[in-house]
Amino acid sequence: MKKIIYSIMTVILMVTLVACQNNKEKTETQLKKVDFILDWAPNTNHTGLYVAKEKGYFKEIGIDLDVKLPPEDSSSDLVINNKAPFTIYFQDSMANKLAKGAKITAVAAIVENNTSGIISKASENINSPKDLESKKYGTWNDPIELAMIKNIVENNGGSYNNIKLVPNSDSNSITSIENNIFDASWIYYGWDGIMAKKQNIDTNFFYLKDYNENLNYYSPIIIANNDYLKNNNDEAKKIIQAIKKGYQYTIDNPEEAAEILIKYSPELKNKREFVIESQKYLSKQYATNKEKWGEIDPTRWSNFYKWINENNIIDNKLQEDSGFTNEYVK
Repeated sequence: MKKIIYSIMTVILMVTLVACQNNKEKTETQLKKVDFILDWAPNTNHTGLYVAKEKGYFKEIGIDLDVKLPPEDSSSDLVINNKAPFTIYFQDSMANKLAKGAKITAVAAIVENNTSGIISKASENINSPKDLESKKYGTWNDPIELAMIKNIVENNGGSYNNIKLVPNSDSNSITSIENNIFDASWIYYGWDGIMAKKQNIDTNFFYLKDYNENLNYYSPIIIANNDYLKNNNDEAKKIIQAIKKGYQYTIDNPEEAAEILIKYSPELKNKREFVIESQKYLSKQYATNKEKWGEIDPTRWSNFYKWINENNIIDNKLQEDSGFTNEYVK
């Protein structure tokens, strides 16, 4: 009798396990795959995306968010042409696209304030924009970038014409500065600034926004294709809300979040200390109030585009209050 009961229980257990496995596979195949294109190689700007994947926030809403590396051509072009719904971009880079009629919208600000600025070797004594005079500045030759440098230098009493502009073709400005290819460069402190610190390179740094409040624009941001938003409004909101949870978790748990980023981007494994240090810095920059992560201040957004219009930096005029919405983060 015991053998019969045992056999029956074994059969029931096996049937149950098979059913559970089938349900699991069925559930996973029912997830809708949605592409999300990065702007660059994985870094701490992206951590909230990977945290949301790791914690299952996308699965909870029936989504398999496929976070992809950017192609050789622009990730923004994929979104503009509706070949991908989401990517990471920048308000300054977005200006020219919007002025030409691109159907894209910023749906979340990853970082609350502009953390970009000018870094230089401490030995060059570049402590303010004026000190860039007679120095070699590594430029990306972007009209908005150069207009910003001209603005803060001249407003600080310096002469922009006395700056020696050197093309910056290296993705790692810190190496170029260390090798004296140029004396200063425009960077984001959360990555290149921390990199210089971890490499024990003595540097000076100042934020652009400290010399012109109009330059406190949003960078980086998440943008989406307008047709996708129109046709998938509820889905888009659920995805952005899941991403928001990922960044909120990262704000509270920077070291764990850094480990998750490394797990999904094993090429960073040998840079663990640097990644953790970068994450600790950036986790404090995502949002002052984590409940408001991703929200864009309409005045700050418009002031930057107004500044671009007033200075005739791009060929076409911008609609200053266009190109963003807080609908998906609230």
